[in-house]
Amino acid sequence: MTPLTADAIARRLTTVRYGRSLDVRAETGSTNDDAREAAGAGAADGHVVVADRQSRGRGARGRVWASPGGTDLYFSIVARLPLTPAQLPPLTLAVGLGVARAAEATLPDRSVTVKWPNDVLIEGKKHAGILVESVSLGSRIDSAIIGVGVDVNRADFGELGPIATSWRAETGQTFDRAQALATLLSSIEAEVDRFVRLGPRPVASAVEDRLAFRGRRVRCDALEGELLGLREDGALRLRTSGGERAVTSGSLRLA
Repeated sequence: MTPLTADAIARRLTTVRYGRSLDVRAETGSTNDDAREAAGAGAADGHVVVADRQSRGRGARGRVWASPGGTDLYFSIVARLPLTPAQLPPLTLAVGLGVARAAEATLPDRSVTVKWPNDVLIEGKKHAGILVESVSLGSRIDSAIIGVGVDVNRADFGELGPIATSWRAETGQTFDRAQALATLLSSIEAEVDRFVRLGPRPVASAVEDRLAFRGRRVRCDALEGELLGLREDGALRLRTSGGERAVTSGSLRLA
């Protein structure tokens, strides 16, 4: 297996900006924390921090993201975006779409879906998660920190086996992580650029085509109903006993 080194990654990149400035670490607490620090020190748009292992990896709502070494990808991107804080929420869906497209290209015979708002599933099992954090200066975003964890070569998920998977678990193949990262960065860059250029509508439409749990009864925090799809702004549409409702944040699960 090709080591996860800056040189190995750089040779495989096809991006314009993402990963062209690169910090590769054997171990860190959290790549999001490292990327935030780098952003504060003036890191360029597209600067990427990637670690072989994280000791304090985290997902949405403070959940722990298990980050063992030698198998998977944990990386964070510094994104300098011309957006206001109010325009930022659909960015998570744009990143999820980028991850989903990369998985679809790598595993073309598998079903890949996006679980609103920040997970990507293969055959209904979680294989990637996204955490977007931001630093604001007044009415504008100074930087968005895009954190991504992708299970690439993990073979044993322990008690999470019934609900988690990886590219290797699905195919039996071991993947070159440097190439996997290059593929992911290219796909994410394309979707983020499209979101910035065209707004959330194309993102919401593409995510809706591969939206997990669509047509099923779900619960999002205290609200329960049938998942109808997405609004043009990326909000979740639920048909509840009190009529259709739009949900802009929350933790989604099957009812």
